[in-house]
Amino acid sequence: MSIEVKNVTYTYMPKTPFERVALKNIDLCIEKNEFTAIAGHTGSGKSTLVQQLNGLLDPTEGEVLVDGVAIHGKSAQAAAARRKVGMVFQYPEHQLFEESIFADIAFGPRNLELAEADIEQRVKKAMEFVNLPYEDYKDRSPFQLSGGQMRRVAIAGVIALQPEYLILDEPTAGLDPRGRRDLLDKIRQLHRKEGIGVVLVSHNMDDVAELADRVVFMNQGKISVNAPPKQAFTETERLREAGLDLPQMTQLLRVLEEHGLSVKTDIFTIKEAIASVQEAIKEGKKC
Repeated sequence: MSIEVKNVTYTYMPKTPFERVALKNIDLCIEKNEFTAIAGHTGSGKSTLVQQLNGLLDPTEGEVLVDGVAIHGKSAQAAAARRKVGMVFQYPEHQLFEESIFADIAFGPRNLELAEADIEQRVKKAMEFVNLPYEDYKDRSPFQLSGGQMRRVAIAGVIALQPEYLILDEPTAGLDPRGRRDLLDKIRQLHRKEGIGVVLVSHNMDDVAELADRVVFMNQGKISVNAPPKQAFTETERLREAGLDLPQMTQLLRVLEEHGLSVKTDIFTIKEAIASVQEAIKEGKKC
């Protein structure tokens, strides 16, 4: 079970004065059981790449397969394969349009021609997942909510489709620290408990280091690194070329090492960093 990107090239506005090659011969396999993070500076091709994964953009060359089925074309099999991949765009709250929260979340499942009882059950489950109590919120207008709540409604609309793969393009952009943490915790929970494959596009290397099983760095339309976090973050030159930086914890540990504290510097999360500092201090006292 995987999404396979095979030798994909994508060109915007081909054969015009504005022609631009956004992706160049991309090969990538995204396993369903993995949490994959894609990172790169603006214009690196990361958003163009994820729009290939559910057929929003057709490759200029190459193909994309979901669980072995090519997703481009008008066949029933291609349509079914595309439905396995849910997409949450950056600032998804801008896509809300219905008069009530229930109607907005139910829009996708209703287009699948499900029974009303099934639609209601999916909406309830999706609202529970994003911490919006069903009875309190179902009849309210999504436009009466805070920005963070609107974001949760938009994400619930994708969750209600019950995708097997979930793609999130900078989902925490514009959220306050608490809202950001809550959302990332929910995404991690969805991956672990529901078995959904997650693809997260993010500039935040701390989030990437904490959440991802695999990290893909994009640079000038190509994949420069495709590896687990511990390996990916040792590629400091390619990281710099991609316009990215090391996680803040790693940077802090390197400063501590430069000032004489014998800490490990191949660490990327707060929990690991605390343990490393405590161990270094303990060893220092023994000496």
